[in-house]
Amino acid sequence: MIRFTTLCLAALLFVGTVGTAHAQSQAGAASSLIAPGARSDGMGRAFAAVANDANMIWWNPGAMAFTRGREASFMYTQLVPDLADDVNFSYLAYVQHVEGWGGLGAAVGYLSYGKTEGTDINGDPTGEFSSYEIAPTIAYGTELADNVGFGVSLKLLRVDLAPATVTLDGRAGRGTTFAADIGTLYKVPKWKASFAAVIQNLGPSIAYIDEDQSDPLGRNVKLGVAYTPFENEIHRVLIAADANRFLLPDEVLGVSVWNAGVEYEFNRLLALRVGYISDPIGTITDATYGLGLTYKGFRFDYASFPQSEFLNRTSRFSASYHF
Repeated sequence: MIRFTTLCLAALLFVGTVGTAHAQSQAGAASSLIAPGARSDGMGRAFAAVANDANMIWWNPGAMAFTRGREASFMYTQLVPDLADDVNFSYLAYVQHVEGWGGLGAAVGYLSYGKTEGTDINGDPTGEFSSYEIAPTIAYGTELADNVGFGVSLKLLRVDLAPATVTLDGRAGRGTTFAADIGTLYKVPKWKASFAAVIQNLGPSIAYIDEDQSDPLGRNVKLGVAYTPFENEIHRVLIAADANRFLLPDEVLGVSVWNAGVEYEFNRLLALRVGYISDPIGTITDATYGLGLTYKGFRFDYASFPQSEFLNRTSRFSASYHF
């Protein structure tokens, strides 16, 4: 079980790039806190008020009110390549506009902790087992008024950490719960700006063995702003910032994490991004950077993203298709 424990802790260190280490030590269902999309990573994860691709299901369901056409996106990344090559996260999302209704979407996130050699209480091997988390999601967003979008994402969270044969009390370490994200996006065209407010992971705590050992979900309030100071047919500059506050027991008052980012796009083909994350409690105060290539509806994104001070930077890749 040593390797399994190490990998779980390492994965939590990675997830800590979304929130503080203190918050992560209290939260269950870690996969619900892993932000999808290399584009947002390159912008320092300041994306709540941008949220204009299929990953809006996670970032801000209120943005689905303004989606046009259809879009699918996919991301796969190794979380802690320094420690293990089978701890990874995948995210697949799809959104589409429905005339007269707004935007509909579905997504699924999958966090693999890899395979572990199990042992019983005497240290004798019991065979390999796999540990994972999966979170299927459905979402809907609509305009409540001109330029005011509101949306909700509903997700099922399933966590399977260990079979009964390797736990001390002989009960499987598994849990299931559900959660909702609620988001709004307000666009101000004359200012070329947008404002966002999102509450994530509202739902019952998750219990793996019994209710007395349940963990709260990583409930979070996110406020965001985005501004486009310059745009023409060839060039576009986008600036964004987010402030995050975790809603967990014993969490201190104030903002938990600050995010800021800039995206420069040339001729709707090439995008260059840079960002910054300030998460002092989670020991992450560093820059991010990335790029994107767009061609005939296809977009490929790359980002270099910092992790906890105990881990090296990681590379993130994602792809999407708008049609």
